[in-house]
Amino acid sequence: MPTINSFSDLKKVSQALKEEAKAREAAEKKRRAEEFRRKSEANQFAAAMADMGVRRMPQKNLADTRAPKPKPVARQSGLERNEILQASMSDHADPTVFLESEDGRLYRRQGVSPDIPRKLYRGEWTIEAHIDLHGMRVDEARAAVAEFLHDSQLRGYRCLRIVHGKGYGSEGGQSILREMVRRWLKQRIEVMAFVQAPPADGDSGAVRVLISPPKKSHGR
Repeated sequence: MPTINSFSDLKKVSQALKEEAKAREAAEKKRRAEEFRRKSEANQFAAAMADMGVRRMPQKNLADTRAPKPKPVARQSGLERNEILQASMSDHADPTVFLESEDGRLYRRQGVSPDIPRKLYRGEWTIEAHIDLHGMRVDEARAAVAEFLHDSQLRGYRCLRIVHGKGYGSEGGQSILREMVRRWLKQRIEVMAFVQAPPADGDSGAVRVLISPPKKSHGR
């Protein structure tokens, strides 16, 4: 701060302070004017967009860019799994390891008690899952049945229903899938027995299937 030796020096210091105050006031006034201009332009832009029907999207459920990315899933593994499941089911094989009743409605694997398919037909097991094959081609149905059996066993389901239709709309009035489903089921190691569904549950257009429980892993 300058040394004040006289009234003249005091006037000079006072004048300098006034000029500094004016400069600060002018700078603040300029800053406020600039801020007002920016807000005004922003409001005018928003109003123009509103007149055009543009609305700001709500800022909800935005992606968290900081979250870790999920591990990549190998597509090939899924394709290979389906191929393996389907490879165990031929359209032509009809294994003799399954015993059939005289009327062709009850089927059981060798070693399974004859009472099992009878109980299955009577509904002594509750249907835990079902699949409808209507509208599917043979290849699609084969893949669907393979996946259905595999997933059902993993979930611990025992009693299943497969609806294949009666074939009224098929050539000759015979269901191709009806025969194919029976052939496929005979080739699946987890299938213990299957029966034509009772009249109230689909009759010749569906089968009830009993599968074995999943194998327990060692060490558990």
